[in-house]
Amino acid sequence: MTTITEDIEKVIDMGESLPPDAIVGGIKSVTVMEGKTNEFESLFRELAVKVREHDNECNYYDLYKSEQPRTYLVMEQYENKDALQKHQKSDHGKYYFPKIRELLENIEVNYFECTTRLKSI
Repeated sequence: MTTITEDIEKVIDMGESLPPDAIVGGIKSVTVMEGKTNEFESLFRELAVKVREHDNECNYYDLYKSEQPRTYLVMEQYENKDALQKHQKSDHGKYYFPKIRELLENIEVNYFECTTRLKSI
């Protein structure tokens, strides 16, 4: 079993194998440390505002709370791989990502290429 630090290291610059011009989406499943959910949700709301203000090629960046305690999904979509990587290296990311990561017990991250777009966003 890996540590949260090792899991986070794997996330940095993920998506390298995605096609450069495809729309890409990400799904992160996270478990928040006991007693830290309010702080996590507050920081994520602040981050989401910054993403919407500054990441122009981000189509959505949303947090979903599970019925399972302390469990969340982060769902995100970008116009292309470069937009995803700009988000990963953004100034607001540099500020918020470490603060949020300190509150996590576990994280699983997957990125995907969009194969069909049902409507314009």
